[in-house]
Amino acid sequence: MQDLLDAVPADQKVAILPTTDTLILYASEKELGRIPLNGVVDVSLIDDSTVRRRPTIWRFLLLGPLAFLWLKATIREAFRLCIQWKDSEGAYHFTHVPIATRIMANHMLNTVESSLTPEGRMKLDQKASKGRMMAAASAIKQHQGPVEISPFVTCGYCRMEFRKTDLPPGGKCQVCGRSLNLDV
Repeated sequence: MQDLLDAVPADQKVAILPTTDTLILYASEKELGRIPLNGVVDVSLIDDSTVRRRPTIWRFLLLGPLAFLWLKATIREAFRLCIQWKDSEGAYHFTHVPIATRIMANHMLNTVESSLTPEGRMKLDQKASKGRMMAAASAIKQHQGPVEISPFVTCGYCRMEFRKTDLPPGGKCQVCGRSLNLDV
């Protein structure tokens, strides 16, 4: 799995999707591998950021050799999420997931750590069951066909009908003067 992660170009992001029993690693809609949650031993964040100092051309032309006293710093942020896990045969593996920014690295670390706790797994189970229920409800709704929306608005008091395209000014009924219920 680490070879697949190393082969991912630097401009692509690697995503970690925690499920109820595994961590799934994705890169550009391609699954790179799965790590069992029961086998995760440790999760840590490694900072690979570097600072490169160099003299600029303008400073060198202006100051000559003194330009080496005032170097321009270029900072390149890079982080790795290190997951230590044990497979079904009992062998230990280290998986290093490259991450470009500090915010995303902290978010991934918190997501993985929360999925390791019993409360986090319970939340994942609840989200999964809620998602399955919503998918089933949308499938039932698709079989029922589209709901027709009336092009008319009816005044709730005098029962006068108006076209939605020709509503009276101010949204009030011209017969009784009360406001129309436009939410329906």
